[in-house]
Order: sequence, then C-alpha cells, then structure tokens
Amino acid sequence: MAHKKVYMIRHGKTPGNIEKRYIGSRTDEELSLDCIKEIQDKLSSKMLLTPDDVDRICTSPMRRAIQTAELLFDDPDIQIVEALKEIDFGVFEGKNYEELNGNEIYQSWIDSNGTMDIPEGEGRDAFIKRSYEGFLDALGDRSIDETIAIVCHGGNIMSVMSRLTGEDYYDFMTETLGGYILELETDDEGTHVISYHKLGAGDNS
Repeated sequence: MAHKKVYMIRHGKTPGNIEKRYIGSRTDEELSLDCIKEIQDKLSSKMLLTPDDVDRICTSPMRRAIQTAELLFDDPDIQIVEALKEIDFGVFEGKNYEELNGNEIYQSWIDSNGTMDIPEGEGRDAFIKRSYEGFLDALGDRSIDETIAIVCHGGNIMSVMSRLTGEDYYDFMTETLGGYILELETDDEGTHVISYHKLGAGDNS
C-alpha cells in the first residue's frame, strides 16, 4: 500500500468570481490582475502555500487553474486532467444572483439545494462522478509514494471531499486559493483517507 499526500487547491479569483457570477466550464476566464498581484505579493511574503516537496502538479484544463499553478509552483511540467473542469452551469452560466432572482427555474434549483440537474448544464451526481474520476486520474500509480498538488475548482473540491468522506457536499465550500491537504493510502483495491485538514496560509507541511 502506498502513501500519497495531496494538496487540493482552488484557483485564484477571476473577474467573474469578483462579481459573484456562476463561472463554470463554459467560461474560460483568466485570473484578475488584482489576483495575480495578490498571489505574487503573498508568495514573496511567504503567506501562501509553496510546498517544496511536490512530485507532480495536476490542474484543470481551464486557464484560471493553469495560471494559478504556474504562479504558485516554479515548475513547467504540469499535467492537465480534463475531468477536473468546473461544473457546466448551463443556462445560469455567467449570471449572478441579482440577474437570476425571480427566475422560476433558478428558484427550483435553489430549492433543491443544487441537486436538480441544471437546464442545458450538468447535474450534481454526474459532476461528482466526473470530478472523482479526475481525482483518481491525478493520483496516478496507486503503488507509488508521492506528493501531488491539484489545482482545480471549488466544485471539484466539494465533489471529491464529499465522495471521499461521505460528508455533505456543502461542508467543503472553499475560498479562492484555499483547499485541503489529504493524507491517503492507495492500492489496487481503492483509496483510503488517513486524515485531512484545511489548507492554511503558508501551510507547507
């Protein structure tokens, strides 16, 4: 059985995040200029995660995740994991609460606690399944001890953590540049969580 340490990190803020819009897999935004400066300033002052023992770096294929990984880690060798795209928000994509308030379909989705399939988009169960498959892809060879950084989206983190722990999806809501550190045991039989904790500023343990 192998031991894997996994840093799951949500990307930095985009213009859409700042405006509290539903930014999913249809909107390939870059980080905001303010976010880029924030990351650079926090890295220089050691206020952000910069683990020096990472063996591999994996990201969502979306620019905001790749850009965050490139800023956080001085390593050009990044593995793209297609299944770690954010959820497809369908007809809600690019809109915020103010623009959707009063929309009957949106209200039905809210009333379902987000479990209803999004019109022209993706359902939560399918999204959790896809995200977990992407996570397993990022883990790679289950027989190798290694440390992996995965830069992805808030929805992916919620999906993976709820699937691994059996806890509620919304228990794992994550701020931009936040995330979790997981200690795992892996083999051909599956993946077992030893421990996990929230990623703190400057945490490189």
